[in-house]
Amino acid sequence: MKAILIDPFDQSVSEVDYNGDYKEIYNLTDCDTFDVVSLDDTNDIYVDDEGLLKNPTRYFRIYSYTTNQLVTLAGKGLILGHNDDGETIATTLNANDYAGTVQFLPEGYTHDPVIEFAAINWS
Repeated sequence: MKAILIDPFDQSVSEVDYNGDYKEIYNLTDCDTFDVVSLDDTNDIYVDDEGLLKNPTRYFRIYSYTTNQLVTLAGKGLILGHNDDGETIATTLNANDYAGTVQFLPEGYTHDPVIEFAAINWS
């Protein structure tokens, strides 16, 4: 199925074929654990969960319509879609059109991780 790979190391955005096996996400993003960031109602980006800890790493920025903010991510990113049942499907985005929305950050850029805690009142 169609996916979009964002590679900040060679500063490319390209269409790739995803075979539907979640283990392929590890191979495509060169990671051991991944996290998912929602981009819009039907597309998500899978990124290296330990990307900030690796050296060297490279960063890119991408806009999340879900949160209405620019998100800085480390390492490679893989964009896939999801359906109403939460199953992974082909992305609805076009790699050529989407390439202009990705901002690659310069070599040497660093980004400190942010940890936020939220209090939940269960009463």
